Amino acid sequence: MYKKVIEIFKQITQIPHCSGNTTKLQEFIEEYAKKRDFLVIRDNAGNILAYKNPPKIALQSHIDMVCVGNAPNIEIIEKDGWLMAKNSSLGADNGIGVAMMLAFMDKYDDVEYLFTNDEEIGLVGAKNLELKLSSPYLLNLDSEDDNEIIIGCAGGVDAKVKYPLKKYKVKGSLGEVSIKGLPGGHSGVDINKNIPNAIIELLYKVDNLAFIKGGERRNSIPANATALEVFDGEEDIEVYDDEYLRFLRKLPHGVLEFDFKYKLPSKSINFALINENEITLSARANSNEKLEEIKEYILAKTYGCEVEFEDEYPAWEAQENELSIKLKEITNANLNIIHAGLECAILKQKFPEIEMASFGPKIENPHSTRERVNIKSIKRVVDSVEKLINQI
Repeated sequence: MYKKVIEIFKQITQIPHCSGNTTKLQEFIEEYAKKRDFLVIRDNAGNILAYKNPPKIALQSHIDMVCVGNAPNIEIIEKDGWLMAKNSSLGADNGIGVAMMLAFMDKYDDVEYLFTNDEEIGLVGAKNLELKLSSPYLLNLDSEDDNEIIIGCAGGVDAKVKYPLKKYKVKGSLGEVSIKGLPGGHSGVDINKNIPNAIIELLYKVDNLAFIKGGERRNSIPANATALEVFDGEEDIEVYDDEYLRFLRKLPHGVLEFDFKYKLPSKSINFALINENEITLSARANSNEKLEEIKEYILAKTYGCEVEFEDEYPAWEAQENELSIKLKEITNANLNIIHAGLECAILKQKFPEIEMASFGPKIENPHSTRERVNIKSIKRVVDSVEKLINQI
């Protein structure tokens, strides 16, 4: 079965499905399911539900991907037991989950299959879901370590900050200073891995700024940043006041608080984007209370600026249940939480009676050009989910 999953995944990589542009993949999923006589419903948010007989369990994955590098033009490379992409993100997050669900459609018609849209840009599909589930259990296939069954996740919010920028003129000449091609990474699960942030690295290498821009996505650690700096010369050039550079250097990035029980960050901020005086900080916390604390912290650090909080989503409170215990018995994996957003947090609010857990294959460096997924891990997860379906 896992070979079929990989075959379908390779098909999916050739269908553009960057966040905000998933229509072609939606159409592919609908056609695939209808050919197998599933009833298919698509709601206004682009979510798709496919079902046939009364379901024992729901499987759920999101259909969009973070496009970095050459994506959505994806060229798959297989090397040393891993699938990766040439100069682009791979989209294993969450394309492997989508491929698993499509493969299972050929074998299991007492499962309902929920494909959600635009997860990577604020869990948009899950928040606006208009579809109803009938299952007592839901297994999300969007986690990234087959040694862990996820039973809780962080909540998050983006802070859009606008600094009251002042400029003055100096004599000089402009030169471009750039930092490009840093590793990048996921702003949640990679935030404690000492991955350099291109914006912050650049801020400590420049003075007399006339322009700065950096970052790629709100949920990615910045890999690229560019500034225009004033050097010796006789031209009249507008530059930022010195206070702005000092302000930028004091903005937070990285782990703010650590959870020693689960051995992962419990509060963090990613300095994600900057364009002149407009800044985006992406914050995560493992409880809703801690998320409020981070928002207050950001307001304190950006006092005097316009601050708008966007795309907030709740934390999913850790909870063992029958589903996670069954899966643990099958896999011998640890029950854990993740410092990233999962749609389970939203879906649990909409369907509080459904027991939920998350499980997926080993994916490294998501949201970057170094993204890769382990082939043996795909097999293990496919086999384990099959056992779970049959036991239920």
